[in-house]
Amino acid sequence: VQPKLIYPKFNIIKEWELEWYNYRYQYLMYYEYGLFVHALKNPKLIENLSHIGLLHYDVKFKKGSIKEIYQSLEENPNIIFYNTWRQNDTLYFSYNQLKEICKFMSERLDMNIDPKYIWDNGWVSEALSITPIEVFKKFGNFIINSQYEIESIINNNKWGIMNNVKHRICGFVERLWGIYLVSSGLELKQMPIIHENSLYEHLHYKYL
Repeated sequence: VQPKLIYPKFNIIKEWELEWYNYRYQYLMYYEYGLFVHALKNPKLIENLSHIGLLHYDVKFKKGSIKEIYQSLEENPNIIFYNTWRQNDTLYFSYNQLKEICKFMSERLDMNIDPKYIWDNGWVSEALSITPIEVFKKFGNFIINSQYEIESIINNNKWGIMNNVKHRICGFVERLWGIYLVSSGLELKQMPIIHENSLYEHLHYKYL
């Protein structure tokens, strides 16, 4: 498959060339979610930012989409942009498992995460999002401070979450991120972009 070309005016930063870099996040299959740790551990990357986007390389911006996003943020900076909304059938958790996960997150993020609201209304799927920088930092610190507990949930099949679907850490953190965004209390707005995910070479889970 021919990789998608990246517009040459973009400043491309290679994760492994950062001043602080830890390969464990790729080794353990955090994949794109290693950004949270590397951005916070290399604070010069995000200093003076009001918002930050977490996007895949296989995103195509529609004509005028960047202008539209800027205009929306100027009108209300407290917006979270997302690309994909999914319902509870794609969480691959039971309701009781979701309750345990929300309790785990609520305690460590010091916020109320309501499992019933997520179950009834859905969650933000995939990494594709733009958030206020403090929203990003809060979740990043959650990953840094709770990473071994998060990994233990997967490795030890806590609450039986691996019984029906074999979650990988990237897919599990994807769900934590999506649940967190929905629970932030901020306005959620869909991004005017196209996600061409046919070039994916890794799965976030697999059926047993």
